Amino acid sequence: MGVQTASRTAVVRCKNGDHTIELTEREPVAERLIKISRKHSFNPDTDVDWDAPQDPDRFYMPPQLVSLYETPLWDQMTHRQRVELSKREVAEIASFGIWAELLLMHILVKTAYRFRYDSNHTAYALTEIADECRHSIMFGRMVRTFGLRTRRPHPVAYHFGKLSAGAPYMPLHMFAGILVVEEFTDSLQRVAMADEEIQPIVRQVSRIHVIEEARHIRYAQEELKRHIATASPLRRRLAAAGIARFVSFIQATLIHPAIYAEVGLDPKEARRAAATSPHRRAVWAWAMRRCTRFFDEVGFLDGRGRTLWARAGLLPDSHITIP
Repeated sequence: MGVQTASRTAVVRCKNGDHTIELTEREPVAERLIKISRKHSFNPDTDVDWDAPQDPDRFYMPPQLVSLYETPLWDQMTHRQRVELSKREVAEIASFGIWAELLLMHILVKTAYRFRYDSNHTAYALTEIADECRHSIMFGRMVRTFGLRTRRPHPVAYHFGKLSAGAPYMPLHMFAGILVVEEFTDSLQRVAMADEEIQPIVRQVSRIHVIEEARHIRYAQEELKRHIATASPLRRRLAAAGIARFVSFIQATLIHPAIYAEVGLDPKEARRAAATSPHRRAVWAWAMRRCTRFFDEVGFLDGRGRTLWARAGLLPDSHITIP
């Protein structure tokens, strides 16, 4: 017999109207997620074929997701250059993912610290920390298997991360930030794991992460809804504006310009081409579509945050087609 999840509703009043959201009880949700974790967890050491050959002509991510796709520079590149760029961009995203998961583990420790230590809610937070430890090790090993090295994030992000370890517990910002990162990477990896033309190692790593990340997203969504329901309008709008700026910062800094030079391109020209690419902007809107929809449904995109989200090109539905 499945776990029964008790729920109630709350009304969040926003400038664009009222939003009725369903709030679930922490304990039954966490109990269900723990049971799922027991059935669907992986060991990357044995569940990824790290010795699988890497075909020099096979992409590491779908070409539609590479930053220069559908730009004049892309048309000038050889196939091998495009493949190499896709490999280096996967490594950049993996490096960003490790940084983000290290921050997420800090958040989960702070969450567990605030609840009864024998509760399901705390037990699941600790379970997710174990998942994220494996994911970070897996991403690092994947990058090494590419013959590359991980890279620290932009200095602003790196030092912000160091400071955040001792920062006050701000669940609105924290769980919204978790969802931004998890939904973005999940969208890219769902496409990669289903594409038989992509390097097998990337498909295997993507599959593991997608399956385990689904429960992480559910945990963050339910926790964020609970905090939205009790936050004042001012606190909610400040958090939304902060997260919108965080997303814009990620857009601008996710791909380090050095990788363009590493594949024989002018880094300034390539960075400019990616930043002004309508296709790239559409890919971001597509990758963030589920996060955008959720934030909108629960009344998080309110006030200045909504304006910044729209300015980043994330509010309108994207019509891009990703196989």
